Amino acid sequence: MKFLKWLKANQLAFIYFGFAMLIEMTVVYAVEGTFFIQRPYIFIGFVFAATALVLLLPNNRTRLFVYGGLLIVQAVIDLVFAVIYDMTGQYFDLGMLSLRNDAFGTLESIPVNPAAFFLGLFFCILYFVYGLRITYEERHLHVGRWSAFFYALASITGVSVMIGSLASFFPADTDKYEEMRNGNTTGLYSAYGMIGNLFGEISKSISKDEVSLSEEDLESFIYNYQEVPAKTEYFGVSKGKNVVTVLAESFEWYAFLKNEEYPNALDLTDEELATLYPNLTKFYNESVVMTNFHSREKTDISETLSIMGSYPTDAYVNYDYADNAMPNTLPNILKIEAGEENLTARSFHNGYKSFYNREEAHVTFGFEGLTDMYDMEKMAMEGLLEGEKPTFINYDDEGERNLDSEMIETAKDLMFPADGSRFYTYVTTITMHGVYYSRENLQEEKRRIIETLGMERLFNIAEKDGAEVLLYYMITALEFDDAIGAMMNDLEKKGLLDDTVIVLFGDHNAYYQQLSNYVKNIDDYDTKGKFTDLYNVPFMIYDTDLIAEMETKGESRIIDKFTCTADIVPTLLDLLGIQYFGNLYYGHSVFSKDASVLYSRAYGNFIYDGVVSRSVNNPFYIHKSVTEKALSDYKKEGDVLVEKIKYCDYVFQKNYFATKNNLAQFQEEMKKLNGWD
Repeated sequence: MKFLKWLKANQLAFIYFGFAMLIEMTVVYAVEGTFFIQRPYIFIGFVFAATALVLLLPNNRTRLFVYGGLLIVQAVIDLVFAVIYDMTGQYFDLGMLSLRNDAFGTLESIPVNPAAFFLGLFFCILYFVYGLRITYEERHLHVGRWSAFFYALASITGVSVMIGSLASFFPADTDKYEEMRNGNTTGLYSAYGMIGNLFGEISKSISKDEVSLSEEDLESFIYNYQEVPAKTEYFGVSKGKNVVTVLAESFEWYAFLKNEEYPNALDLTDEELATLYPNLTKFYNESVVMTNFHSREKTDISETLSIMGSYPTDAYVNYDYADNAMPNTLPNILKIEAGEENLTARSFHNGYKSFYNREEAHVTFGFEGLTDMYDMEKMAMEGLLEGEKPTFINYDDEGERNLDSEMIETAKDLMFPADGSRFYTYVTTITMHGVYYSRENLQEEKRRIIETLGMERLFNIAEKDGAEVLLYYMITALEFDDAIGAMMNDLEKKGLLDDTVIVLFGDHNAYYQQLSNYVKNIDDYDTKGKFTDLYNVPFMIYDTDLIAEMETKGESRIIDKFTCTADIVPTLLDLLGIQYFGNLYYGHSVFSKDASVLYSRAYGNFIYDGVVSRSVNNPFYIHKSVTEKALSDYKKEGDVLVEKIKYCDYVFQKNYFATKNNLAQFQEEMKKLNGWD
């Protein structure tokens, strides 16, 4: 009888515990489709400790509001994490707090997960309604000395379980990389729960989860001459040339090409596309084209990978390591080769320079500085006569995206100097970055595409969900086509085109408003097509000497092996005739026989052609076209990649090249390797 009386008196505690578990499990199900949490001990330990601790309070109404408050906080956290996942596909990590202003600066809408919202709301309301009813009369409770002792002991036990479980969330560094190789989880939330993930992130930030290596081990790993990649048949074809890299925001093949892989693409013929997008079509027809290139990152990470060729696992370079010494970036290596005074390295972004902390990070990468929209606005006004229209207008401050063609037109003399000096120019575009609806500054482009489509096809677009978003995406691509034309024309006019190697690539797919999913008809892993095609975006290299050499050898300029963003730096080093220490770079030259494995820092996945996994050796998606040999090659290359990641993490964490000796050693080893005086 006493036990039943105790149960009745403390039923709020048991209801809280049950509702907390139900909220967590149902939201995990809403996000990842799995109801049961594989390792719920962090969360259970926390809820158990909270339940027991609140039992020390002698007032039932107070208990109600404390338990109810905990449920509300949990429901809100779960909802926020669900929204982040639905919006970006990413799991929450504390590093996102550094990105919060930049991330919200790119948002057009917040997709509220209805299941997470309504389930959390339902359980919280139900708890308060029932709790207020049972505490209406019986509010004061007697908590005896022994009861208080056992409640405190139970709370300590819960905390102990929680702390002990956190050790398995982020294990020692050696186990961490072993987890990347052989872990068996398909998702963080289904493994630990959302609250468990939050406590794990807090634990990780406190423990600083750093790699333990000796500098001798690291030195021998970096300067391992056996891992210096073999020269490809196109090694040095672009030697001494200028370099231009264009990161095109949300750039997709279907922006200007027709292909059966895009069943819901805009209904335009090849001839119509070539007429609408003459500059992209020409660039495509005169370039080396990587048709199987994949990117699964956010813009800042894609940018860094295409400049440095590596990225840490648990930090954001632009924020956490912006002050590091990074002699291994492409611009810094070119300065070692040519001499600091003989290379002009500049970067340009058609937004503002503090976005993703570029103004600091790009200087560390080796650029003289970053020219942003405010700089270009000033440049456009200099020497402007009364009544003249400036070449650049800051539409961003008016709520619209800036125009990339105006960026090129305004900054072209800084981007592509004609004074005879060698230059490395990095351009990050913005026009195609979301906002796929009618824009005031794209009315002429809208008129052109509507005129081409005609009324019948426009009616068909109006009847299809997602087609209107695609239409406005294609309109932004028209403006980007003008930008490419402006760049190529300026280089040709200055006599620089044949002396310049140009890389054009998409930073990620057009995930805004799920446009890429719609066009490619890929919703989830059970798609009829190949799921990894969702992240297949353009990568092209324009170099007249390279194309001539390939034609002489009778080689196709179409490369269909699996490639990724980490391959860009090794490919450019290869073409520029620069040998490098391969262990510092995650990818390979696209002209080598090796195929890379894509490791997505933002999404925590390994991706290969038709393969997706959270750990290398346990893929959770394998397309039917993947052969045993291909799967074996993926696992071998993935294992090598994890080892590189481990050592590169140490380089970032310890700011290894910050000491004079280590910096000088890298510079001297590069000179020795390449025979530079």
